[in-house]
Amino acid sequence: MLRGISSATHACGTGQSTVAPLTAIRKRAQKVSNLWIFDSPKNNRRLTVSGDVAFLHLVLLESDCDVLGYDLIDDPFRITSNSQHGYVRLRLKDGSQAWLTFGRQRTRDSASDDPASRDSTLQVKANDAGATLIHRTDLDLAGREVFIDNWLMLCAVMTRARLHPCHVETERFLSCFARQDAPTVSSMLAIPEVDPGVMLAVIAKALQSGRYGADLDRRLFGTSTQIRRVAQ
Repeated sequence: MLRGISSATHACGTGQSTVAPLTAIRKRAQKVSNLWIFDSPKNNRRLTVSGDVAFLHLVLLESDCDVLGYDLIDDPFRITSNSQHGYVRLRLKDGSQAWLTFGRQRTRDSASDDPASRDSTLQVKANDAGATLIHRTDLDLAGREVFIDNWLMLCAVMTRARLHPCHVETERFLSCFARQDAPTVSSMLAIPEVDPGVMLAVIAKALQSGRYGADLDRRLFGTSTQIRRVAQ
């Protein structure tokens, strides 16, 4: 479950209905899924996400350089109802359309939670719109623990520095690659005139853009992480 929540710094003027996190918690009654409060750097707004599977897949969307942003349509995974008609509409870099749904799946052979079998109407709507309907489950998260943990941290550093100017740090970040092919995070943080917190955010945004890369699948992001340009 997830729902967009407006705040003064995240979603002013969106025109969407809003719900406060405390209200969402109270409305969950006896539901036992975890409730996450997540600031999305790509959407510049706060989301309340009910359930680990949905939350972790949204974190993966933040890491995907082919996804410019995403919109919550018909309030998917609603806290206040059992609607099965919602989905996440991905805004893709290549201009194509994709709709995303989430769920749990006990085994890879199980199709009980597949959206096409559960809700053929949504599949028909996607086909009519020229969109690809994609279903993601907990099994798609297997083996990605380090990568997800890294992007949780990278999203957090972008959120913390979102209101700070970053012109100096961006210039110094780019200049590092004139001298080295793969500078470390520690070498960038050691530049005298930069704010370390803002520099971390600049690094995170560079990784999010896909123009720069690091080994985020096997190693936790830290001061020894090397940042490299990615061939376009």
